[in-house]
Amino acid sequence: MYEYEERDYPHFGKPEGEEGRSLLAEMNIQHRKLSEWALTTLPDIKCRKILDIGCGGGMLISLLASKYPEAEIFGVDISEESVAMTSKVNADLVKSGRCKISLDPVSKLPFAPGTFDLVTAFETYFFWPDLENDIAKAAATVAEGGCMIIVSELYPHPRFDERNDEAARLSGLRLQSNDEMVRMMRGCGLDVTVNEIEEKNWISFVGTR
Repeated sequence: MYEYEERDYPHFGKPEGEEGRSLLAEMNIQHRKLSEWALTTLPDIKCRKILDIGCGGGMLISLLASKYPEAEIFGVDISEESVAMTSKVNADLVKSGRCKISLDPVSKLPFAPGTFDLVTAFETYFFWPDLENDIAKAAATVAEGGCMIIVSELYPHPRFDERNDEAARLSGLRLQSNDEMVRMMRGCGLDVTVNEIEEKNWISFVGTR
């Protein structure tokens, strides 16, 4: 897990400036193994359109492009630095028209209901301002037969609570219990499975429609 420091707050939720760019570059490295594992928890689905919410430094979009070579990928973030870095990291995809990156919040996604076969939210849900409504906004864009995956490198667990509480204090993130996450996703009409690597405190919630 990334080592949180006082200097990073509030950059995690919205990376800005030189410090934000440095943080995004570090996250691309730090979160790669988590992302690779989480993608293995997805069901076998055919993806024509993918939405990555909170695209950060763009590493996940690169992985998605490799896993689903025929898919058109959209990335959104509330940080201008994230949009710029994701566009740079995936410059070839953007140039070809296969990838589109925009500055949009999860609460105001500019997409019609049922647009995407896969919606991803890695290391971002704990900064969403109105979690239950924002999950509903994201889930609404999932097509019939598609799925949404929410991933985190930390979740409430007695073994990690002290560390996670400190991370929350320094970065401003807000964790939810696994049961609460499942409840909110099921409330959007998704069939939810939970995947964990308990010794690492990693988790993925996969909701299929």
